[in-house]
Amino acid sequence: MIKKTKSEVAQQSRDAIRNRKDGTNGILANEEGFNRIIAEVKDYAFVILDETGYIRNWNIGIQSIKGFAQDIVGQHFSIFYTPRDQQEGLPESLLREARENGRAVHEGWRVRRDKSRFWGNVVITALHDSDGKHIGFMKITRDLTVKKRAEDKLRNYAADLEARNRELEQITYIASHDLQEPLRKIRTFGEVARHNIDNRDKVLMTLEKIDISAARMSALLRAIMEYTTLARITGTHVPTDLNQAFQRAKAQLQPLIEETHANLISSKLPIIDGDFHQMVQLMVHVISNAIKYNDRVPEIKVDATIVQRSDVAELPDYLTEPEYVQLRFADNGIGFEKQYAPQIYDIFRRLHSPHQYPGTGIGLALCRRIVQNHRGHISSSSKPGEGTVFYVYLPTRHESQDQEFLF
Repeated sequence: MIKKTKSEVAQQSRDAIRNRKDGTNGILANEEGFNRIIAEVKDYAFVILDETGYIRNWNIGIQSIKGFAQDIVGQHFSIFYTPRDQQEGLPESLLREARENGRAVHEGWRVRRDKSRFWGNVVITALHDSDGKHIGFMKITRDLTVKKRAEDKLRNYAADLEARNRELEQITYIASHDLQEPLRKIRTFGEVARHNIDNRDKVLMTLEKIDISAARMSALLRAIMEYTTLARITGTHVPTDLNQAFQRAKAQLQPLIEETHANLISSKLPIIDGDFHQMVQLMVHVISNAIKYNDRVPEIKVDATIVQRSDVAELPDYLTEPEYVQLRFADNGIGFEKQYAPQIYDIFRRLHSPHQYPGTGIGLALCRRIVQNHRGHISSSSKPGEGTVFYVYLPTRHESQDQEFLF
């Protein structure tokens, strides 16, 4: 074996590096080689489009990110976009922008072959021949769903923290006002009984009032415990049939329904990712609220539709799913003035005295907490004497996986 000198070894290394560079430059300089390199990239989906947006070539990233294969050739690239984006002409507007400005950049929900959605960053670049004539487009897509979910989680955490701070302020207010009221009554009536110890009728009357005040305080404490317990619930939600939840809620309210002769009507409701028992709670509170605040035979209609996020201006900014289930609870109750709509979801906030309409006033606050647990939103519209409509927005179901909700 012939040993090589250090200078010979160094020269051999330089020659090898030069050869690798020459080989790489040769591949990059060659159109076929360049296309071969692009074809092997898995983290980005490359698509070559003709002048009108029809697909002429693709790389392996199309399979790994979007699930499409060879049969994609010849189809219009708008199949990657949601039906809503297609209706609004987004694909065409991106091509027009790329044609006029050289490139177009966009982020949004995109559609895989199995109809599931992912958050994609898209760059469309206009392609020209050696004479400068426009011959088509190169479209590059990157799947940023993981990044999008992480950003949404941070927004959800921030919104949750803000909501919990508001709740803490409300509970502090409750402790200093609502819970003090029955305590004051108990002490007052206790003094009355003590000063009328020989008056049996007076003592019995005051003891009855003490018992009513104690029951009121007990109900308030139970309501606070129910609310704070619900606020701590997180976890993985599962496919939940809202039709079954409605029937369970209806069964729980059957005595009240029979007493008031209430008429409940429901259209076919969807399946969502959620907690079944919380959905039953939600419906029980909304429906019982509609029955209670009514001065005639209650009529409650429940229906559901799919709405696009962009069509619902009232949704908070941290709710970013592309579409939502809108549950609609419409009643013929006494209604309320528009200015009170934001207040009715506060803990123990009541628009009427307990003597007019019994209850703790926590039902709608629990509804809001449940909806927040499901990354949704609740709102209402009403007019005095014309009934109330409650709108509950919940994310549509992701069939590919269970969703972990933060609230």
